[in-house]
Order: sequence, then C-alpha cells, then structure tokens
Amino acid sequence: MPQPADSNVNQTNIRGEPPIMKARKIAAILAVGALAVAACGNDDEDTSTTEGATAATTAEEEDSPATTTAEEEDNPATTTAEEEDNPATTTAEEEDNPATTAAEEEDTEAFAIDISACEDPDAATAPIEGAVKIGNSYPQSGGPAVLFAPFGDGMQAYIDYYNTANGGINGEPIELIAKDDQYAADLTKTAVDGLVFDDGVHVIAGVIGSANNGVIQADLNAQCIPQMWAATGSTAWGNIDEFPWTSGLLVPYAIEVEVFMQYAAEQFPDGGRLGFFYVNNEFGQEYKNAVDARAAEYGFEVVAEETIDAADSGAPSGQMTNLVAASPDAIMAVPLGAGCISFMTELGNAQAATADFDPLVYLTGTCASTVFYNAVANGGNDGVFTTSQFKDVANAELQTSDADIAAYLEAFAASGSAADPSGLAAAGWVASEATVKALEDAAATGTLSRETIANAVRNVDFKPSLLREGLNFRMSANDGYAAEGAQLISWSSADKGFVDVGEVIDFDGFLGVFEG
Repeated sequence: MPQPADSNVNQTNIRGEPPIMKARKIAAILAVGALAVAACGNDDEDTSTTEGATAATTAEEEDSPATTTAEEEDNPATTTAEEEDNPATTTAEEEDNPATTAAEEEDTEAFAIDISACEDPDAATAPIEGAVKIGNSYPQSGGPAVLFAPFGDGMQAYIDYYNTANGGINGEPIELIAKDDQYAADLTKTAVDGLVFDDGVHVIAGVIGSANNGVIQADLNAQCIPQMWAATGSTAWGNIDEFPWTSGLLVPYAIEVEVFMQYAAEQFPDGGRLGFFYVNNEFGQEYKNAVDARAAEYGFEVVAEETIDAADSGAPSGQMTNLVAASPDAIMAVPLGAGCISFMTELGNAQAATADFDPLVYLTGTCASTVFYNAVANGGNDGVFTTSQFKDVANAELQTSDADIAAYLEAFAASGSAADPSGLAAAGWVASEATVKALEDAAATGTLSRETIANAVRNVDFKPSLLREGLNFRMSANDGYAAEGAQLISWSSADKGFVDVGEVIDFDGFLGVFEG
C-alpha cells in the first residue's frame, strides 16, 4: 500500500462539478437569481454602503494625505510594471468570474429565522429564564454504545468545564439532560418527546444518527426548538428553507467521499476500479449516493458493491471475499461501530491470503478513533485512510504543544469518564462548545431565546478549539453546512497512530444549501 507520508493532496484541485448534490446546482441557480433581484431591489442598502465606504476612504486620505504619493515616489514603476507583466490579468479574472465579488457577498448574507410558522411563536421569542437546559439523546447501552457513548461524555465534560470557568450563561448554569436511545430511531423520538414535554429543555443538541435526527426533525421545527449540531454527516441538515431549526455538526459524508476520491484519482490518473462496502441503513445510503454520483467523474468504475445489515454483528468475510475477487484498485468502506474493527480484521486476513491484493482503502470518518484501529492485530489497519475535522488529541507531541488539546484532556480527565478521549469524545466536546457559543451570541443580543439561539447557529462564524487549523464553522443564508473541510489521515502501525496525508482541504460553501 502506498506510503501516505510522501503524498500530497492539492488543496485547490477539485475535479469535475461540485459533489453530488442536486442541492448545490439548485443553490447556484438560486444565487444567480438572488443577485439579479439584489441588483434591482436593494438600491437603498447599496447607496448607504457606498456612502459609508466613500466616507471611510476620505477619512483615511485626510489622516494620511501623502501616503499614496510617497509610495508612488518610492516605487514609481511598480503599478505600471505589474500591469505590463500581467496586462490582462484583471480582465481575464473578471471574465472568468464576472460575479465573484457579488457571489461572495451573497454567500455571507445573514439568515433570519421565520417564527411565523411556529406552532407557538411567543414561546420561540420568550426570554429564557433560569438554567439553560440542553437535551440530548444518544446510545448509552447496546452494541452502538461502544462507539457512541464517549460522545456524550465529551459533551458533559465541556458543560462542566464551562460552568466552572464562567458560571454559566447570564449567571445561570447550563444543564445537560441526556437520555439513552440505543441508536434506535423510535427510542430517540420517545426520548426527545420526554426531554421537551417533561424536562422542559430549551434546545436539543448532539443527537447521534441520521435516522434518529430525521424522526425528530419535523416536530422540533414545528415547535421551533433548535435542533443543534446533529451528530451525523447527512446532507439533509442543510435544508434551511424547510428545516431552519436543524443544523449539522460533522463533515457531510459527501465531502468525505470527495476528499478520498480526489486523492485516489491522483494515484490512478488513468482511472481505476472501485470496491464499495457499506452498512445498509440511512448512514450507509448517504455514502452510496455520493459514490454513485462522483465515482465516474473521478475516473473510477464501481466493480463491487457489498452491504451488511446494521444489526449484523458478524465479520464481513463473505463480502471481503467478493471484494478480493473484483480486484479493485481502491475500496471505500462504511461499516458501523464495532464493524470498523471487523472490517479491518477481514482486510488483514485477505491481504495475508492474497499476495497481490493491496488496494487503497478508505474507512468512514466515524471510525477515525484509535480505539478501533488499535484493536486490529493482524495488520489490516496499516495504511487505511480516513478523514478527520478534529485535531488528533491522541498525538503525544500535540498533547504538550497544543494548549487547546491539553485543556481538553485535563477537563475530560476531571470529568471522571473512563472513555478514551480520542475520536467521538472530542467530537462531543466540540458539540457542546458550539452549542454554548450559540448561547453566548444569543445572549449578547440582549434577549436569550430559542429564536436568537437559532439565528446564532445559522449565522455561526466560529472556530471550535479542537477543530483543525485552517477549518472553521461558518454558515449563512446561502450556506447550510457549518463543517465542510477535512484532513485525510492514514493509520501507521509503526507509529501506532494516525499520520496526516497532504494538507487540510477546505470546501467551505461547496455544498451551498440542500433542497429535498
């Protein structure tokens, strides 16, 4: 398997049209239409902006009347030389991208929540008094808890840390109330109903699972209760017109596919053969949609497609046999929970039995935990790729050099959790951190309410402490996804940890908004 340390992913090399999404194409059309409307209908706003800019320029010239002249005297030919070297640069750029500046401004247009559709608009605007209650439902028992339970520990650790350091919001503590849904959507619905009607939570945050968030989405939006930072990479959370109260935490699975396919295409510039393995549920289907839409664009033919039921705890030995028989150049694998371990174990068995079976292998980012990779003893983990938007908190060097990681590990240890702090525990920390940031921003408006919290989320521009450098949480009226960047990483058995492959890739604004 190629050694990733020598690899280089071109951060700006995005092949083909944007990934998968009919949604993105629609968003582009809407953006053009919005620009046309803005050009015709915002004369007052444009005038005030222009006057403000003119006044600012004049003031600067008055403060520094000779600045421009002095610069020209020091470098009398600079501007001319630059124009001579690149006489058509500006013109060419304008011709290629005639609406670039306007489009960028449109992309950052603020979103304003519409409370007229709320079942009880007054409840949405009512000031929150007393402790702010955050509700969460996630697997705390059963098989999926092996993977997901640490997420809740990370959420609680941040809430405890923040309350201790800051005394809560507006002098009132923040309370996290979590229920166990065993990763079953019907139990999630029951749990969230209890959180809303019995516990009186003000927001729901960090619910795990695409189907689990899906069954509560319509009710929470009708009730105008913020459904914040759904812990899944479904593109459905970018549907801001129909479900503006819902937002996503994780990198959309479509972006994961894009990152790996881009890298794989660089390794096989003449095209290649792709094997695909996925769990047969909503989570796996999201990846399948992306692979179906993008594989051919990157020159890959899907030569094998294998599935496993979400409830199947057995090793995917038959599926691996079929993948080997298809002789793929690359494999994208989307198992779930402990299936991350069993897939890599079967991969190691296949590599030992078949000398020439050595494809590039990508494992879903939900498996990006040292717990899973370390559990594979036969070498099937070595060189397996995945992605992460978060800092590698298991990296010994970063534990001493990165102050944010050190603070997280100290607070997580103080929480008393016995879970591994890497992987989804760190994601849970970020979920609470982003939730609290929205509470702070909402409180800063003068009224802490469900409405102001929802607006704060939809207009977020914030870098959580454990997010990788070069990435940011950012949304607006034309960008429905907070997290659209990732780092391709690969497991090194020699180092007993992950190594970065190339650079962080930021697709901020790439997906636009989703329309169902």
